[in-house]
Formats: sequence, C-alpha cells, structure tokens
Amino acid sequence: MKDYFYFIKHELADIFIHDAKRGILLMLASIAYMLIFSWLYLFGVVKEVPLLIVDQSNTALSRQLIQAFDDSDSFKAVSYSNNWQDAEDWLRSYGRHSAALIIPEDFAENILSDRQSNVQLIIEGSNIIVTSNSSTAGMDIIRSFNAQTTQKLLERDVNQVPYLAKRRTEPVSFNYRILGNPQLDYLHFFVYGLGLVALQQGLLLSIAASVFTHRRQERFTLLPASMRWIISSGIYFTLGLVSYALCLLVGHHFFFLPLKGSLCEHIAISGAFLFCLAQVGGLIACLVKDELLFSRISIFYTVPAFMLSGYTWPLEAMPLGIQILGYISPFTYFAPTVRQLCLNGYSSSLYSNTAILFMIGLVSLPFVCKVYAKKN
Repeated sequence: MKDYFYFIKHELADIFIHDAKRGILLMLASIAYMLIFSWLYLFGVVKEVPLLIVDQSNTALSRQLIQAFDDSDSFKAVSYSNNWQDAEDWLRSYGRHSAALIIPEDFAENILSDRQSNVQLIIEGSNIIVTSNSSTAGMDIIRSFNAQTTQKLLERDVNQVPYLAKRRTEPVSFNYRILGNPQLDYLHFFVYGLGLVALQQGLLLSIAASVFTHRRQERFTLLPASMRWIISSGIYFTLGLVSYALCLLVGHHFFFLPLKGSLCEHIAISGAFLFCLAQVGGLIACLVKDELLFSRISIFYTVPAFMLSGYTWPLEAMPLGIQILGYISPFTYFAPTVRQLCLNGYSSSLYSNTAILFMIGLVSLPFVCKVYAKKN
C-alpha cells in the first residue's frame, strides 16, 4: 500500500511541481479559453453594422424607412449619399463590417400610386455571420415597414379604421419561440465548445507527458505496470473532472452562461468522456515513438474533431463519409451533449452518448494496459 501512495504522490508532484506545464494545461487551459472567448463574444450578437444610406427619393416615406433601419440594433447609419455608385466604394473602403441601403428616386411615388417599389440592401459578404445577421434584420425591417405602410394606405383610400386595416394587412399573426438560446447569442453558442476543446487538448498532452515520463523511470517497478496505468489515468480523470467543473463555473459566474442540468448528468457525460479520452490517448501515446510526435498528432486531431463533431455545423447535414469520420471521434458524443445540457437542461442523447464513451474507454483499457506494460 505504501508503494501505491508513493506513486500517487510522485505523479501529483510531476503534474504540479516537476513538470508544471501539465498542471497548467490540464487545469487552466479550458478556463483560459472560456475567459478569452467569453470576452470576445460578450455582446452576443453582431450589432450596429455601419450603414451607408443612398436616398435618391428624399421623401417622408424614404426617411421613415431610413429611421426604421437606424432604430434597429443591427444597423447604424454612419454616412449618406445621393449616388448609388458610391455604395461599391463604401464597401471597399470601410471593410467587411458594412452595408449600403439604396432607395430609388421613384420610391415614394410608386408606393402612393399602388405600384411596387424596389429597395436594395448591399452587404459585404466575406464574413458569413455579419452577412446572415444583416440580411435577416433587413428583411424584418422591410416586412414591418410594408405592414405599417399598407395599413396607412388602407386607412387613407377606403376610410378603414386602424384596427380593421391592420387585420386586412396582417391576416395571420405569427410568433415563434426559441428554447435554450432565445437571443441567438454567440456567447452561448460557441464558448462552451471552445472551452471543452481546450479541456480535451490539455488532458491529451498531460496523459502523454505522464506516459513518456514513466518510460524514463525505474523506481516504480515494484508496482504492476497495469496498476500504475490505472492509478495514473485515474488521477488525470479526477483532475479532468475538476477542470470541467471549474470551466463551467467560470462561464456561469463571470459571464452568466446558462448552467442547467443536474450534477449527476454533468458528471456522467464528462466522466465518460474523460475516461474514454484518457484510455484512447494513453494507447496512442504508448504506440508512438516520442512525445513530440504525439503532440503533433493531438494538435492535428483537435480542430477536425471540433469541426466534425456537429457542434457548429449539424453532423446530419454533412456527407455520409464525413459523418462516419465525425462519429469516430469521442468529442462528437461529448461537446454537443454538454451544450444541450447547459442551455436546455436536458439532452435526448445524454444516456446513449455516455454509454458509447464509457464502452470505448472500457474496450481500450485492457489494450492500453498491455501496451503500457511492454513500454514500461
């Protein structure tokens, strides 16, 4: 028993004293990502996109439309012109976060004469998030303007009382409800995944450092190699759980990220993932020749694992071959489930994904013990 305690003590000393980079990666990487990217996405949505106004109509109706755009959180009118050709120069000079609203000369005349008028919103499209937000907001503003203008025309032409005119212009009242992230906040959408990526990378690099350190030591030969691996991976598993909890708590208390789901559910999915990753990572570390090669493999794996996990782009929308690659990665079963749990308080795939991760780790355990024994 003394040998076991000595091994645990030495492993912890390696993590936090002799090779402190392991402790930093394992305990602080996810928190650092959480802090950095939470500050980056703190305002949640893209707001006040700089807008060039090209008003060739210069009428009360055109000014009402301009005011509607300027009153929106999505746009901020920062420049005005009478020439539509200025729009291209504006987009080139101002950069990717910009748009131009072009109102034609016959805008008000066509509306008052019961003819359809054309308004154009030109958006610089190199940033898809800005483009998506701007186009959606622009359509909403025009839709609202159309309803209000039509109602006023009915009141004027057929002497319709306002509430009846509104029924005529808006025969269907439409509302929608978004669960989990009703503001479509990028802070809630991205940051959990980035923190979990850092947790994954920190655990992989720490496990590899432990494996290659043990190869160079002979003081633990009294302990069976398989038992040494079980104890060592158990230590990293425990520290990984602490890192996971700290990551979520930092996001919740400092940036008010939602943190739903029960403690048992969080322990189940994170524990299964950390157990799986420790065994798979340890097996790969035992099979490669040195720590540098393992580091390169793990870094190469991290970004594709995040992109193919379905965390950002739905896995179901990917080609079948890419989906298969995605399902090979443990991160696919972990990160999207954690986000659903944190935002919604539940995940339909929680138990199945937990079981899959646990089984992968359980199947890998005897193999890594065998290879680890040969290497140590």
